[in-house]
Amino acid sequence: MNATKMSLIALTAILTASVTATVHAVEWDQLSGEILFATLYTHSDSNLYTEGNPNLGKKSNRGDYGDKAIFTPLGNLNFDFGADRTHRLYVGTSRDDLSVGTLAFEFGYQKQLDSGTTVDVAYLPTVIPGEVWTNPYEIDESRTKTDVDGGAVRMKLSNLSQTNISLDMAYAYADVEEDNVPSQLLERDSQAYFIKAQYLSMLSRQSGINYGLSYTFHDAYGKANKHKRYGFARSYFFVSSSYAVAITGNYAHSDYRADNPIFDQSRTDNSYRLFIAYEYKDLGSWENWSIATFTGTRKNHSNIDFFTHREWLVSASLNYAF
Repeated sequence: MNATKMSLIALTAILTASVTATVHAVEWDQLSGEILFATLYTHSDSNLYTEGNPNLGKKSNRGDYGDKAIFTPLGNLNFDFGADRTHRLYVGTSRDDLSVGTLAFEFGYQKQLDSGTTVDVAYLPTVIPGEVWTNPYEIDESRTKTDVDGGAVRMKLSNLSQTNISLDMAYAYADVEEDNVPSQLLERDSQAYFIKAQYLSMLSRQSGINYGLSYTFHDAYGKANKHKRYGFARSYFFVSSSYAVAITGNYAHSDYRADNPIFDQSRTDNSYRLFIAYEYKDLGSWENWSIATFTGTRKNHSNIDFFTHREWLVSASLNYAF
């Protein structure tokens, strides 16, 4: 049995046990959540972005800019149970993920321990799926798209023994449906292992800074895509009764294991991200409603120019909390 199936079986067992333990009737105050009516616009100049020009061109070997706009309802639903309501089942899109530009659906179980630590186990079936080029290096013909299947299992330990230290661990897998790359060294089916340590430093009762260090091992079938990534992130937040703001920046360095046979050298990347999120809650008679905006940029600089790219994201949403 592979690691993916074992992880999913373990998660299913936890969720099933939690639901079985909840034998009493559901009360309305056990339910909470949020609905977001969101619009999202992205602009990218990446050669790997499937919304861009499928024709690379023999001379420039660069794709054109790509744009994408979507409107989608998002949100999350929480169900608290247990004698002291210390157990929670949840489903939806995490606000924490949205604030750093990650749009992922998840469902999981959360438990608050007597020590103050919160244990969180979740499965994210949509963090990986999407589209890629069947052969992103094709320059003689128009490139075609193919689907990527995958998902991730995540476990998070927050506020370990009330120390403001948290650990976030994840396992992810991805399968490219039609991987027509010109060499086995470039195959993209993969598994990834991720760990992140965070420390929360409170500046006041309303504001603080989160510091994070992360490590990712991306174990791709093609050795030229296998790499290790080291990251550092810092996020400032301020929350008041009428508005909230968060500013997040991070840096990551990636070293690839083998030479890319197309470019005759191994790849090294330095990535930078900056995100700003703002929410305004004081909408007068519109109780429990808020307006949120989000903007950010991602820049990846690679020693192989083909992989250098930049992306901009802008979003706005009308939110209802219950």
